[in-house]
Amino acid sequence: MKIKELKEKNLIGIVYTDGDFDCNGNQLTSLKGAPSKVDGNFYCRNNQLTSLEGAPSKVDGYFYCNDNQLTSLKGAPSEVNGYFYCNDNQLTSLKGAPSEVNGSFYCSSNQLTSLKGAPSKVDGDFYCNINQLTSLEGAPSEVDGNFNCRNNQLTSLHDIHKIIKKCKHFYCNNNKIKDSILGLLLIQGLLEVEGNHPAFEILNKYLGKGKMGLYDCQTELTDAGFDDYAQL
Repeated sequence: MKIKELKEKNLIGIVYTDGDFDCNGNQLTSLKGAPSKVDGNFYCRNNQLTSLEGAPSKVDGYFYCNDNQLTSLKGAPSEVNGYFYCNDNQLTSLKGAPSEVNGSFYCSSNQLTSLKGAPSKVDGDFYCNINQLTSLEGAPSEVDGNFNCRNNQLTSLHDIHKIIKKCKHFYCNNNKIKDSILGLLLIQGLLEVEGNHPAFEILNKYLGKGKMGLYDCQTELTDAGFDDYAQL
């Protein structure tokens, strides 16, 4: 038996134990009736949800709403103390996402054209790969782990250091970036950059070398004929 709407916590297909709430794979079209607070993880993936209205306002563990038909994050918890998975939906916007996530944030494999509405701070990794992004405006300014924007439609990283101020690894493979990668050197804590163009190999040599490294990198990029890449 499958259920279409949550009304009670003990219906068939629903598991509510050890602080976790699991309603995966129940063909749900609504989360109405879900608990307002979950002490563990909240699982509602593999349903037919188009909205998160009715979801808990606070989840102390991980929040899984991936593999649904979500077009919006309206109704998402305002506080998530673990990872947040909203990948593999039909999202065109991140408006409604928690402002801060104490773990990783996955919004890959959607239809995003903008990152506006994303958390301002992510304590783990941020994955926005496999979307339709032409800009990273709205991305978290602080990412304690990796920033993955592979497989989008980015053509420039102009002023990237003003958008992302902190991350460890930056992955931008499979885009069409043609200019302005120098700002990556100004991102705090950045250890490695992956991109398709040879200019990224040059840039990696100067990570963590401060303003002098910025100048030397710009010189080497220019000498290699990569003038457009040697811009902030």
